Amino acid sequence: MAALMRLLGAVMVLVGLGLVALFFVGPPGGTAGSVPTGGGVGNTEVPADGTLYLTVPEIGLEDVAVHNSLSEEDLDDSTIHLPDTGFPWQPGSNTYIAGHRMGYFGTDSFLVFFRLNELARGDEIILEDTAGGRYAYRVTESLVVGPEDTHVTEPVPGKSIVSLQTCTLPDYSNRLIVRGELVL
Repeated sequence: MAALMRLLGAVMVLVGLGLVALFFVGPPGGTAGSVPTGGGVGNTEVPADGTLYLTVPEIGLEDVAVHNSLSEEDLDDSTIHLPDTGFPWQPGSNTYIAGHRMGYFGTDSFLVFFRLNELARGDEIILEDTAGGRYAYRVTESLVVGPEDTHVTEPVPGKSIVSLQTCTLPDYSNRLIVRGELVL
């Protein structure tokens, strides 16, 4: 009986360590979900430095680097702007940004979009470019789509929007998209 209790105790310790590791490192494969590559505005002009900076006051994000890249390494480091989608300075664009829900401890991806689901209609999303341009958006909608639903990367006729993507909890099987419309 004592041996069984020791074995049970060891299993509980290992499970606990696994949960701690999951919290700090995230599950295997990241947690932004697969990043769609279809849609977008086509041949966008990429400035010399396509880096943007994201601020979402309602959920405590300030000046988060947004790399203009499809690189898994950049996604694991922070957030990414899908290069085949528009930029905020392009009228009628859908500036599409993906980030991990859990991310990786010690990087800017750690919990970057963990609270994305808390955003509500009217909350502010701000993008800034390296030339000092500032683009303010107001949240208009939140939706959940499947991992293959690339239509969310396409522009919305007559509007300039930003789309923020992360995965859904608890199983990361779908994508949470929060959209905002340009107001400034």
